[in-house]
Amino acid sequence: MSQSNFYRDLTSFKDFRELTNTSYFSRVPEDWIVFVTDVVGSTQAIEQGRYKEVNTIGAATIACVQNRLTEIEFPYVFGGDGATLVVPSCSERDVEEELRTLKKISEEQFDLQLRVGKVPVYELIEKQSSLEVAKFEIVPGQSVAVFRGGGLSLSDELVKSKTDVYEIKKQEEGAESHANLSGLSCRWQPIDSQKGEVLSLLIEARGENPSTIYTRVLGKLEEIFGSSIEEANPVKPSGMSYKSAFSNMKDEMRYKLNQGMLKSFAWFVEIFACIWFFRLKRSLFNFEPKNYVESIRRHSDYRKFDDTLRMVIDCTIEQKSQVISFLEELYQKEEVFYGIHSSHQALMTCYVPSVKDGEHIHFIDGANGGYSTAAKQLKQQKKEQKYSDRLAS
Repeated sequence: MSQSNFYRDLTSFKDFRELTNTSYFSRVPEDWIVFVTDVVGSTQAIEQGRYKEVNTIGAATIACVQNRLTEIEFPYVFGGDGATLVVPSCSERDVEEELRTLKKISEEQFDLQLRVGKVPVYELIEKQSSLEVAKFEIVPGQSVAVFRGGGLSLSDELVKSKTDVYEIKKQEEGAESHANLSGLSCRWQPIDSQKGEVLSLLIEARGENPSTIYTRVLGKLEEIFGSSIEEANPVKPSGMSYKSAFSNMKDEMRYKLNQGMLKSFAWFVEIFACIWFFRLKRSLFNFEPKNYVESIRRHSDYRKFDDTLRMVIDCTIEQKSQVISFLEELYQKEEVFYGIHSSHQALMTCYVPSVKDGEHIHFIDGANGGYSTAAKQLKQQKKEQKYSDRLAS
């Protein structure tokens, strides 16, 4: 396989439990690049009630690069307040250009500072880390990347701790800011829990046999949720409602009104067409809105893995207690670190280049903090463990 088509040519798996199956993973080529983005000060933005804006910038990272690299399939992970993308070196300059522009848009239009950094895969290898990837197919034609080996965690650490070495600076003053964010939208209302609670879960296995631990965790979660984790998917058509034209225009005008008169006009027309489809439940030509809304559930990334199991799940109060009790037991046994954030809604940010099956994806996070707040608990557990280890030594 050619290096630029490395990810495209991987064999995918369809059962999420197979994320522990070594045979599906391949080493990322040494000449590929890991790009890491995150909103600086996201905690404060969350406290100000701006987490939807934070989500938008995180998803925009993926959208602008997808729109630039139309001929290359590359793996990525949406993390709530940012994202991680892994691209071939032949695309490095294009990706850097897009993300520089996005940094500028984030600061000028959203008043949010977006940190962008890059780490070559060969450097991760030199630092005794590895980066392996597999493809989890959520529907035919659309996959979610699954990572292991510690390379993404190390990349994140390097970008955040050594910004002078790895961070990419924003565009110079006066430079044009026209990142291609077509297909990016946040047009659905927050999705209310159907069962009582929406949990944002982060689970990181410890020790020398992480696959065994993840297998146990997935098995226990299936037991709690009644034989299938899919039952906990928070995206349900019955709980979804489309926002008004005014709300959509207000949300998107900051990154779509600077794209030229013709494209801006097309954007206005698109919004009102979507109101016709989704709020008024009207069909047009061969487009059936009911079928598309039902497909969103299958196209959502409510579960993923990048050395950390990440899930946004809808559950009852009793199921929430069972999950917390189980994870706390594993934590006390020093088998996992974990973070949990509970809310009553899930947030959905969409990248829809096309409404055809396999050509759209919907990024899911918990409301009022989601993954970012859960990450604070996980990081605190790791910090306390390091402190205990120092005392013991």
